Parts: sequence; C-alpha cells; structure tokens
Amino acid sequence: MQPMQLAQVAPRSEGRVRNTAIGLIALAVFTGTAARYALSPMQELVKADLGLGDNQVALLQGMAIALPTALMSIPIGRLVDRANRTRLLVVLALLCALGSLMTALAHGFGATFAARMLVGAAVVAAQPAALSLVSDLTEPAQRGRMITVVSLGQAFGGTAAYMSAGALLEWLPRQVAAGGLLAGLAPWRLVQLAFALAVLAATVALLAMREPVRREAGSGAGAASEGLGMTLRALAAHRRLLLPLAVGMVSIGMADAAAGIWAVPILTRVFHQNPADFGAWLGMLNLGSGIVGAIVGGLAADLGQRGRGPGGALLGAAFGAALSVPAALFPVMPSVGWFAFLLGVLLAAGACVNIAATSAVMVLLPNRLRGICMSMLVAIIGLVAFGIAPLLVSFSAHWSARGGDLTAPLAVVGVATSLAAVAAFVRAMAVVRDFKQEEST
Repeated sequence: MQPMQLAQVAPRSEGRVRNTAIGLIALAVFTGTAARYALSPMQELVKADLGLGDNQVALLQGMAIALPTALMSIPIGRLVDRANRTRLLVVLALLCALGSLMTALAHGFGATFAARMLVGAAVVAAQPAALSLVSDLTEPAQRGRMITVVSLGQAFGGTAAYMSAGALLEWLPRQVAAGGLLAGLAPWRLVQLAFALAVLAATVALLAMREPVRREAGSGAGAASEGLGMTLRALAAHRRLLLPLAVGMVSIGMADAAAGIWAVPILTRVFHQNPADFGAWLGMLNLGSGIVGAIVGGLAADLGQRGRGPGGALLGAAFGAALSVPAALFPVMPSVGWFAFLLGVLLAAGACVNIAATSAVMVLLPNRLRGICMSMLVAIIGLVAFGIAPLLVSFSAHWSARGGDLTAPLAVVGVATSLAAVAAFVRAMAVVRDFKQEEST
C-alpha cells in the first residue's frame, strides 16, 4: 500500500508546485499591468500638471510603450528561448518598479516619456517569458485555460489600476505628514509611488519560483545552439500563417489601444466625469470584459482544437474580431450607459482574440520558436497599435479641426481596424486548412 500511496501523493505535489508557479507568474503580470495602467485614469491630471497636449499624451501612453518593445523584441525572444526565464521575470519586475518611481518624480515631457518607456518595456517584455513558462508548466490540451489564468492577471491588474486610482488620489494626500519628504507632491505622483511599492512586493514573491523543464523542444540542435539567422529562417518557414495572424493581432490591437487611451478623455470632456466618478465602474468594466473575453477565448481555443485540430483556435479570434466591429462605435454613443456597454464588448472581444490567437501560436509552432515569435508579435503589435493608433486618432481630430473632440476619429479607427482583423484571421484559418490538405496528400 505504501508505494501506491506515494504514487498518489506525487502527482498531487507536482500539481501544487505547478499551480503555485502559475500563480506567481499571474501575480507578477498583475502588478506589472497595474503599474502600466496606473497613469491612464489620471492622464488628464498629468496633462494639466505637466502642461501637455493630446499628441504628447498619445506619445506617453502609446509610443513610450511601443518604441522600447520594438527595439527589445528579438533580444528578449532569444533570452526567453535560451535563458532562465524566472530570473528574467525578476529583472523585468525590478525595472518596472524603477520606471514607476521615475514617473512619480519626473518633471516635463522628456523625463516622463523616459520613465514610461522603462515601465512599458518591462511589462511588455515579460509577456513572452510568462507565456513560455506557462506552456512548459502545462500539457498542450490545457494551455488555452492556463494562458487564460495569466490573461486574468492582466485583467485584474488593469482593473486594480482604474478602481484604486480615484480612491488613492483622495486618500494618499491625507496620509502624507505636513513637512515630510513626500509633502507637496501632486496626488497622482503619490499614486505612482504606491504602485512602485506593489511591484517590488510581487518581485519578492517571484523569487520563490523555479525554472521548469522545457517541453516539446523538437529535434535537432534546438534554439540553444542555433544562431539568430537560423532561427529567423526557421520562423520564416511559417510565414504563410504568421503574416495574416500578425495582421489580425495588430489590427485588433489598434482598436483596443486607441480605445484604452482615449476613453478617459472622452468621459472627462464629453460626459464631464472625473476619476472618482468613472474609476470604479470603468475598473469593473475592464475586469468583467477581460474575464469574459479570456474565458471565451481560452475555451474556444481548446474546443476548436478538439473539433478542427490545432488551427481551430483561430475560430475564437475571428469571432472576437467580428464582434469588435459594431462595438468600436462606443465613442459616438449618446449616453454613458451605451458608451460603457459597447466599450465592454470591445474589450471582451479583444481579450478573446488575444487568447485564441496566442493559443494558436503556442500550439502550431515548435517550442524553440515560440519565445522569439511571441516577442516579435508583441513588438509589432506594440509599435503599430500603441505607437500609431492613438496618434492616428489625435492627429485626425487636429486635421479635421475638431480640436479636443476625439469621438468620431476614435470610432472610425476602431471600425476600420476591426474589419481588417476579421479578414486576416479568416485568411489564417484558410492557410491552416490548406496546409492540412497538403499533408494528407
């Protein structure tokens, strides 16, 4: 009986270790995402305090995230495929905390831009490492659901930023002693300091995680012994699939990024609300839409694979992109209620697309290419979605002499990019189908 008992205990112990590791990864993603979005509900306050214009706000919220991501994509991808990923996550978490601290102390556009670049680079670069770790901690049939856990960490992180910002803006200044070191700091700066401390706390917890064994490394020398050129050539062999997949992910990312950055200014300027008014419900909206979208995307990825093979995960991506088309009209709605409803649908659809498309990448590509592929996709999405989409909205408003009225330009950008994503994912599914037919013959 004793050997049988040990055999029963070992899987349970292994499961606890796996679940703890995934929990720590989700915690790191949660705090990093919270620090990334902490500025969003306060951006009108930051704009007034620093004397910025809409284009500068778009650069802080968009290009500051996109530029370092594009520059770091290949090095980070190689590190994910070759180095200790748990240590990499710790380093990135420390950089995120440093960037949040620099944001709190920055004066002027240049210093704030540099600080936000550091936060954005750390948070976005952590995504391929987190996804690679989760993939090696789970079986292929469970990856859609486990990737969903990490996505929920992102959803809760963004929600925490929005929900806590309004309360912290009022509570933190009352806790600062008169004449103390922090006295005189603007409330939004105190909030940034609080998020920097939260990231540091999560970093300490992350130190308890161990590096898992890499699964499905494939045959041959593997990424550890390949040169960059060989790895990129191997990745190029999948270009028929990756090109439409990238177009779809980038397009839906543009709709989501523009909405995420400009929703708060529209609420402030058109509906005359402040962070205390919209912080709680907008945070819950982000949470609910993120949860629903992540769950639907994860289930769709797993169910699609069972019914149609590995390429079935893309069904969820195409569905989410189609749902984004009408939802992108949220800026021109006549009331806060309709604005919130359609914005929630848009964000849920975006989460669904992200999970389904990411699951397809993790299943369709060999292990040695996943890290660099996701890093390159994240870089392209970041550069175009966060770097270009917000500026496209603000420049369009300027060119059309609309001034600070961003409603129509935001709606046009969202609808156009969502339509492009639908076409791209349909094309990606056709490529997978054609490939399966070629294999069968």
